[in-house]
Amino acid sequence: MRKVYYSIVLSFGLLFSACADFLDRESLSELSNGNFWNTEADALKALAGCYDALQAEGSLGFCWPGGKTCSLRELEFATDNGYFAWIPWVGPDVITTNTMSPTSEVVKSVWNASYAGIARCNNVIENVSKMSNENKISDETGNVIVCEAKFLRALFYNHLTSLYRDVPKVFEVLTTETSQVPKSKKSEIVADIIKDLKDITEENMLPVVADRGRATKGAALGLLTRIYLYNEMYKEAADAALRLIELDEYEIDPNYSTLFTESGCNSKEIVFAIRFKHTDQTNSEGGFLAYNYGYPMEWQLPYPNLANDYYCIDGKPISSSPLYNPDDDSTRDPRLTYTLMTKNGDTYAGKVSESWWSSNSPFQLFMRKYQNQPTTWAADNQDMYVIRYADVLLMRAEALAKQGIEKEEIMSLVNQVRQRADVMMPKVEDAEGGNLSYEQLLDVVKHERRVELALEGTRYFDLMRWKEMDKAYERCRQDGGAGSHIFDNSKGYVWPIPQSELDNNRALVQAPEWGGQQ
Repeated sequence: MRKVYYSIVLSFGLLFSACADFLDRESLSELSNGNFWNTEADALKALAGCYDALQAEGSLGFCWPGGKTCSLRELEFATDNGYFAWIPWVGPDVITTNTMSPTSEVVKSVWNASYAGIARCNNVIENVSKMSNENKISDETGNVIVCEAKFLRALFYNHLTSLYRDVPKVFEVLTTETSQVPKSKKSEIVADIIKDLKDITEENMLPVVADRGRATKGAALGLLTRIYLYNEMYKEAADAALRLIELDEYEIDPNYSTLFTESGCNSKEIVFAIRFKHTDQTNSEGGFLAYNYGYPMEWQLPYPNLANDYYCIDGKPISSSPLYNPDDDSTRDPRLTYTLMTKNGDTYAGKVSESWWSSNSPFQLFMRKYQNQPTTWAADNQDMYVIRYADVLLMRAEALAKQGIEKEEIMSLVNQVRQRADVMMPKVEDAEGGNLSYEQLLDVVKHERRVELALEGTRYFDLMRWKEMDKAYERCRQDGGAGSHIFDNSKGYVWPIPQSELDNNRALVQAPEWGGQQ
């Protein structure tokens, strides 16, 4: 598949590029709003810009170290799962050292990337709806495109409300006259994106099956589950997850070992992913992870406390299992070595380099997940998984545990994740016991989320919503972690609005935790 560029001057003057198969169309250049929204091809090209926005710095794309920004996946390295070795050139440094401020680059980059994506989605929703009314596009095709844009807009807003809490709600194309937008309450925005997602999960709205990389009914239900869960709407979260399960379109992949490789991108476990295509060093897209040539990723490194959280194959923690041997990974949960490279004989591209183990990873741990060990710099076609079926099962399990119902199902859901063919960890009832309280079951689910989803970008959001970041940073300090790992409970659970945005939008008021008025 070839790379195709589209430059469209919309009302925001946004430029974008995209690479998904369904957008493999002829190039278009510098078309104005007046002569653009006329054909189905125009609508698809505009939709490409919405998907492309997910690849930006500050969203779910790749960020080179040095700019003090990071992607949302890379927030994983502002948790107890890992750290950035190249402090102070990376964004999460201000989080782990408790030096975040309204002028921090990471605060601005995440905000700007999210609203750039929202602006593109609003353009599509407004203009494709007009096209349908003017018979320039079929109702069926126009409806699907608008639904995809609403799905993506909800995804961007979930990121914003999860981090900044109360933010401007922009559900229309802005003009100079309407550009000063005050904050809306998080609850109001969440209600609106939930309504959108509920609408687009109705029959004949989004397809159940679509081209790889495009939103489906399952993707919308997965996102709906996540938003409900993140906002403590547990019954609704459990119900949305069940609707996805009952689609019977997804399954646990038997091979965790290959799931995070290019061959795994077509797995039936992937509910929604961001597509990447990188055939050389000059096509401007790149992968969502940059890979070093001939050796492991050296600036995103795991912490020992993550490695230590993988149980032994008897289902017991390393602190209590008689099987534990620090020099033998074969007695551990197989997901340990599928996720991390350890000192116990691991290789990269068929080689072991003692100097790399000792010099570039003081804890003698590297990432393995998503590391396809390429032969050329950054040449990779790996998709970034946003929602997996295993995540959906664990979200339903958590939602049920929070409600204090369905113990047997909670254990069954966790067991499905644990017992994929190349993992086969003991069932909950055999390892932890069959008479657990709901609080104990919740702890089981939290542990399973950590070891199953490690380094995929969920950990930061989980710790934030569980209000457990201070405990996580204590584990980092015990490891001797890079950075001070200070967490301020008085303001750490909400990000400040960027100062540049406050300067440009006089209707905005800073969050009270960061000096704004209540």
